[in-house]
Amino acid sequence: MKKTKKVIAFLLAVALCMVFGACRRKNPTEGGGKVVEIRYMGTETVGGPLHELFTAMVDKFNKDNPDIKVQPDLLPSADLRTKITVEMAAGNPPEISCCITSYANEFMRDNKIEDWRPIIQANPEFSKWFLKKNIDAMAYKDGRIMMMPTEASIDGLYYNTEIFQKNGWQPPKTYDDLLDLTKKAKAAGITLMVTGGKDIRFAWLASALMARTAGKAKTDALTGGDAMDQWDNPEYGFVTAMTKFKELVDAGLYPRGVLGMSGTEADQAFARGEAAMYFEGAWKGANFETAGGKEFINKLERIDFPAFTDCPDGDPSIHIGGNIWGMMIPVGLNERQKDAAIRFAKAYCDPAYNAKLQETGSRVFAGVTEYDRSKTMKIFNQCVDAYIEAPSYMYSMDSYAVPSVDLAIKQTAMPGIVSGEFTVAQAVAEVNKAAKDYLSSRK
Repeated sequence: MKKTKKVIAFLLAVALCMVFGACRRKNPTEGGGKVVEIRYMGTETVGGPLHELFTAMVDKFNKDNPDIKVQPDLLPSADLRTKITVEMAAGNPPEISCCITSYANEFMRDNKIEDWRPIIQANPEFSKWFLKKNIDAMAYKDGRIMMMPTEASIDGLYYNTEIFQKNGWQPPKTYDDLLDLTKKAKAAGITLMVTGGKDIRFAWLASALMARTAGKAKTDALTGGDAMDQWDNPEYGFVTAMTKFKELVDAGLYPRGVLGMSGTEADQAFARGEAAMYFEGAWKGANFETAGGKEFINKLERIDFPAFTDCPDGDPSIHIGGNIWGMMIPVGLNERQKDAAIRFAKAYCDPAYNAKLQETGSRVFAGVTEYDRSKTMKIFNQCVDAYIEAPSYMYSMDSYAVPSVDLAIKQTAMPGIVSGEFTVAQAVAEVNKAAKDYLSSRK
């Protein structure tokens, strides 16, 4: 019995040490001079074009700031969104993280993240590095600034000039052109477009269709305004957007089996010439170069998404993108943790560091910087120019609609149309149900 009691006492002591040790790792700021450890959650994963530069930046930051230790927690975008949601709910989020606007809106509404306005006022570097309009793009509806913008986004409808020249095609300027090209490509034995269906890469296209059918004001009303339960109302454009999407799908827009293709497999199919076009964001340049090399990347051009001339509410000048990603700090940090997070944010947002990222051809900086355009590919430079010159932006749906509605669009409705499982009415009904369920949950 005495031996059993000793074992129990020993195990209890070990457990207590683990608990208090974990607490010290989470909050290693007692006692003045100790190093404060902060966790950064982001998407600069191993194997990605930004990882090496990011790691070097963190190493330099830790060396230059011996009182701070940054622990990177890197994972793919979709996994990051899931993990940050779980950790926010559990009250154990990272001290600083990248986040997308639709999720930050949820966290700010629940008062779980810091307002950056006093941080910006106390740290004038941020106002120097970022235009006011880009910081304001991160504002919650009551004026609080949810995040410091980091990565800028701009869409690209990329096309293979070699395929177009060989077939005597012209880049599409209208929806009718796009539909006609879809049919011509199918007749030529290729598909017009490819995407990562397995990775549910439909959020950008959903917004492009909404911009051209409904315009920004009506899409705003659906995603966060007074019409959030009106996705099935034709007045707001989503029904028309899905109708046109189905027309394109039925005409052969995507290859057979596209829903089983990862983003990497889609990139490779594009590089092999099995598809003539690809629609997504500015970061795709680096992916395309990986898939097909410099010879392939030099064949590509970027154009704006076509206008829908039969949709008077649509706005063909809207670019999908803007300031979608930013750096977020949770409430509840002690003074040293918060100071460390802000100092790391400065290193992360430094224009000199971001110029190097731009030169990889995979990230557009949301601030003001100069980069060597000769170090990256032509289509990426075209994306940067489009971001700077865009008269207006509309977010991709994954950073625009509330998460459950976004998932209903890209995980259920649009794949259901591609597979033939859903009619337009059924697909729209799925999205509207998700919206109504969300509104009910917030009451």
